[in-house]
Amino acid sequence: MTDLGLLLARHGYTAVARDRAARSGGDTYVSRLLGRRTVVLGEPEGARAFYDESLARRARAIPPPLAWLLFGRGAVHGMDGTPHRDRKRLFLDVLDPAGFDLLLDEVRGALVTRSAGWAGREADLHRELVSVYGSAVLRWAGLDLPRREADLVSRRLSEIVDGFGFAGRAYVRGWRGRRWAERWARGVVSDARRGRIDAPPGTAVRAFADSDLDARTAGVELLNVLRPTVAVSWLGTFVAVALAATTPQQRAVLRSATGDRQRFAFAQEVRRTSPFVPVLTATALRGATVSGVRVRRGNRLLLDVIGIDHHPSRWPEPHRFVADRFLDHGTVPAPLAFELVPQGGGHPSGHRCPGESLTLRLLSETTRVLAGFDAHFPGVRIDAARMPTLPDGSDRVRLTPVDVAVARSA
Repeated sequence: MTDLGLLLARHGYTAVARDRAARSGGDTYVSRLLGRRTVVLGEPEGARAFYDESLARRARAIPPPLAWLLFGRGAVHGMDGTPHRDRKRLFLDVLDPAGFDLLLDEVRGALVTRSAGWAGREADLHRELVSVYGSAVLRWAGLDLPRREADLVSRRLSEIVDGFGFAGRAYVRGWRGRRWAERWARGVVSDARRGRIDAPPGTAVRAFADSDLDARTAGVELLNVLRPTVAVSWLGTFVAVALAATTPQQRAVLRSATGDRQRFAFAQEVRRTSPFVPVLTATALRGATVSGVRVRRGNRLLLDVIGIDHHPSRWPEPHRFVADRFLDHGTVPAPLAFELVPQGGGHPSGHRCPGESLTLRLLSETTRVLAGFDAHFPGVRIDAARMPTLPDGSDRVRLTPVDVAVARSA
């Protein structure tokens, strides 16, 4: 039977579903990944086990060719226990939601300015969002860079993200971006420590420069603050796809001054339904039984992100985009530690992504601006074999302001 690693390389986001069907497995079942016995966890109980630190170890669980590309050597993502909590505390200080207002103001202003130039022409929407999010997070982090340099850094960070699916040339470009970005980030940390960069107190650059990490590791972790923000551009592009399927009345609410709750709900549903992270891996520290399946010490544990985010026990009509599905959760991240895992799961004190709140707010702002346009894609086919993927034609989106569209239809 075909190894799940080969299926992921060939079929991307549909690999686990294909493997589950071939093995006649349940939500949680036994497979093989890179030759090793692997327990695939595809429902909330499995997610709970995956984030049980007495059962699962994240360190060295992701194959180095992927872990080193996406996160860098020595990054917090490969740590466990007390070292992980100590390193993550630095991230939690940097990514304090109370400090996001400046970043969101930067994004809001840049989106409004850029969108004025989108009207009536085809835009590379994903590239525009890479530039907007990247420039904003660099400024928020304490770096006041010229537009050209900020765009270069943003592009290199997006190349790292684009390479994680081992998609031929994209993987090679990803490593080019990783090497370039690490040299740049190490230089930023060193310059901040020597006083050559005036990074204000409380900024990410200042926090990592003042840490006891060596310059290389501090630079790696600085990139692990900047890169995920740029990565939101993939989800931001899917915001436009989702908006294209809404009614004019829904878009009017989403762009209104009083539509915060609706925008948050919309952003959560974009995260739930859009293909981005397909799976996560860990290693079993001990034997256990999860959903009736025996886990042995040393087994791989594979979290089926897509399966959990579309599990029918929690999400009625799971493959349908329901814009108001999350309305009852208010405007803070939903307490769905093991039922909604598009950026990983668990509790905030554990491995849950500390930037989840920022992602939601970025997508909400993007929804507010894009709801003011009618977006016309050349096609909305999504290549599920390509990881990460974008809708076809996202580099040729024609955006018509709503008031112009209304006038034409009158």
